[in-house]
Amino acid sequence: MKKIVYCVLASSTALIALCATQPAFAAAAADQEQQMYGEIIVTANKRAENLSKVGSSVVAFDSSMLQDRNIVRIEELASSVPSLALSPSTHGTPVWTLRGVGFNADSLGVYPAVSLSMDQAPMSFPVLSGRSMYDLERVEVLKGPQGTLFGQNSTGGAINFVAAKPTDELQAGFNINYGRFNEINGTAFISGPISDTIGMRLAIDAGHRDDWQYSFTRPDTNGQQGYVAARLITVWEPTDKLKFELNLNGSVDRSQPQALQIIASLPSNPAAPTVEELTTPLTPRDLRAADWSTTGRVGNEFQDPTANPDPRGNRRLFQGFLRADYEVSDSIDLTSITTFNTLSQQMSFDLDGSRFELVDNPRDNGRIFDFSQEVRLSNAASGAQFRWTVGATYNYSEVDQEQDITYGANSLASAANNFIFISTIQNSGVMNNYAAFASGEYDVTDRIKLKGGVRYTNTSNANSMCNTDLVPSQNVQELFTLLGELLAGQTVPLGPGDCYSLNENNLPIGTGGVPGGPLLIDLKQDNISFTGGIDYQVTDDTLLYANISRGYKAGAFPVITGSTQAVFFPATQESVTSYEAGFKTRLADNAITWRGAAFYQDYRNKQIQGTVNTGLFGLLQRLDNVPRSYILGFETDIVVRPVDGLTLTGSASYLKTKVQEYSGITVFGDQKDFAGSKLPFAPEWTLIGDIDYRIPTANDGEFFVGTSVNFRTDQAAYIAGDELAIPDNGVNRWTNRVPFNIDGYTLVDARIGYTFPGEKLTVTAWGKNIFNTFNVQNIISYNNIITQAVGMPVTYGMSLRVRWN
Repeated sequence: MKKIVYCVLASSTALIALCATQPAFAAAAADQEQQMYGEIIVTANKRAENLSKVGSSVVAFDSSMLQDRNIVRIEELASSVPSLALSPSTHGTPVWTLRGVGFNADSLGVYPAVSLSMDQAPMSFPVLSGRSMYDLERVEVLKGPQGTLFGQNSTGGAINFVAAKPTDELQAGFNINYGRFNEINGTAFISGPISDTIGMRLAIDAGHRDDWQYSFTRPDTNGQQGYVAARLITVWEPTDKLKFELNLNGSVDRSQPQALQIIASLPSNPAAPTVEELTTPLTPRDLRAADWSTTGRVGNEFQDPTANPDPRGNRRLFQGFLRADYEVSDSIDLTSITTFNTLSQQMSFDLDGSRFELVDNPRDNGRIFDFSQEVRLSNAASGAQFRWTVGATYNYSEVDQEQDITYGANSLASAANNFIFISTIQNSGVMNNYAAFASGEYDVTDRIKLKGGVRYTNTSNANSMCNTDLVPSQNVQELFTLLGELLAGQTVPLGPGDCYSLNENNLPIGTGGVPGGPLLIDLKQDNISFTGGIDYQVTDDTLLYANISRGYKAGAFPVITGSTQAVFFPATQESVTSYEAGFKTRLADNAITWRGAAFYQDYRNKQIQGTVNTGLFGLLQRLDNVPRSYILGFETDIVVRPVDGLTLTGSASYLKTKVQEYSGITVFGDQKDFAGSKLPFAPEWTLIGDIDYRIPTANDGEFFVGTSVNFRTDQAAYIAGDELAIPDNGVNRWTNRVPFNIDGYTLVDARIGYTFPGEKLTVTAWGKNIFNTFNVQNIISYNNIITQAVGMPVTYGMSLRVRWN
């Protein structure tokens, strides 16, 4: 397969000459409209349109908005969009949730509920987007199911990063920030024509930060950041009808993963807890406080000094996007987008937030190989009364991940379990996705437009899962050899590297309970996603729209340790059917821009991390599906320019979520009917505001000052997270009896600066979370502990922006 991919990449020039697309970026008329109203041109429908003319919920940030608000990290983007959440996970994989739709899983090879792309080229897995927030033309956030236009089906929405393109004239510049914790990061670019037909743009982004977390039990620190990323874009227009765009991205990130805060210790065996489970200190309420292990279990045979859970990171990413647009005729365009992503990582995570080895992850290695090809034919940019797009996509991915999970200080590592203390997880997945799509718009009148689309997707995920023990101590091998004899009456001698998980559990002798080879499952599913709607342009300044859409998220496999193969079974595909009505209008001679939407989302088979009682080893994680739930909500945002230089921006989101059908086991082992419970990461209210005031000076410079506010109400980290209380059995310890409820918070940022005459030099002083408000971003249950990941403390610094042309 890889040879085929490389051949496609090498010969894509010849292929693309036969393929092309509608121009995807701003036409002259759209540019003129943007200048008139100060609005953003977006490509939410895969063609250039003014944001106010798009009949769907889209939030867009252009380069000036990103710079003005000093949005340089991907989590800062999430905090600027109502109903969008980005939660850190235990294994460093970002978890996106939009309008209450998301998937809280942390393995490398999990498709997201919110799809990600760069210039419409898909980044199939969330980890591939880690270093994308630099030298951007804009960012578009599309809300609601996306299944007909973008390369990856999704249930929550889509985020499209649009990179800055080569310029017609030579330009260069840089942004540099210096702030608290000796943090320095910056982006530099140079852009311009190489010849009459070729333009190039090179951008480099790099950052360094000293440790910002401290151990509250010993003199130690964590949180150092160090990365470098680069992007080279080449645009070649050999003829008036043919255009190629090659986007090459790469990054090396050796930043230390954030250490977690332990907030509860729940002994795995309450009848015989370890001293560490009973005495590990719980984290004080301080954004900088944390704890982690620096060595494995003392006194054990397995004492590799390089395999310890001290947080460390090493991720290497390369991405290549090749796009070709060919004008087949005056009205028909053909597009080819070829995408290649590869990532490798060697990571270590402390999972328990403790200096003890309650549960740690000293080795988390993995790689991703991802290839996509899209070809589409369209007349969407022709201005015809009926505009259509038809196309097909293919995606091939290989994901391998290997983890060591250690638990030497856990009461699982007892005489009853042969003093096991380490498990190795080996997971390999090969994914194939085929899709064909068609969409169209028809102008019934000058004011009324009908629109619709359909997409057929066929997915296959061939997965291999094996839990093994590579340690020469033989503890795990001996234990599961014995279990096979007791449960199945069969002797299967196990050695280092053999798969030990039992094929079934608690079955009669001879019918199950046999350890052996890896679990092999090929999850094959298909679906038909669709969209339909109507736009009514009431006046030149007011648009009403109503849409119905359905999207799917492919099934997923877990990457977890398991004594039985039953915990490795996948969650099947989920779907969301969304009904939405909204408006967009401009008032008071364009001084006010106001948008709003109300929606109802029918959520079927939501994928979650559930719990299973294995009997042998107590409660373990597994993936599960929630048959039925719904999300009801509304959103609105308004921009007011009451006087020259003053811009007031406000956004609000309301969400009501409810499980209608689901029964399962809670993280504390109780059977529960979850009907009526709330969905996770869906705060009832999100309010975001920004004030920006700019005052011209006598010498043609500009003084500016601004502040941003982000308010979110309580939210659950798990289904029914606001209901589940830790049982008081005499040994459980906690700082919060109801730990999975994330308290609401208000974060305030501020900025002040000056742009010198000519707009070539800007100096800004800024502060983020200026009141040092305590805020939790995720709460995680892992075996016998509960931890939380918090946001950054107050940070402040200076920025310098320089431009030449």
